[in-house]
Amino acid sequence: MEKITTESIIRVQFLQPVAEHGGQTDFYFGSLAAIYEVFTPEQVGCKLETLWAAKIDTLHPKTTPRCVVSKQVLYRKKQKER
Repeated sequence: MEKITTESIIRVQFLQPVAEHGGQTDFYFGSLAAIYEVFTPEQVGCKLETLWAAKIDTLHPKTTPRCVVSKQVLYRKKQKER
């Protein structure tokens, strides 16, 4: 029985701090579409369709003029069954 499970998360790393988000540069999302619930296409540097077409995976991030969008692996310890 495996003790670790994995999931994918989306990391958006802005090249400049985002003032309206406390100067943060890194943001994490559960999907590409969720990015656009927080940021506009102008802030990201491309539209959602562009990210879909880029086929982002752990080895192939998408770089825009404003940020880098990449897929990261999230490791979790498997929960005990009750």
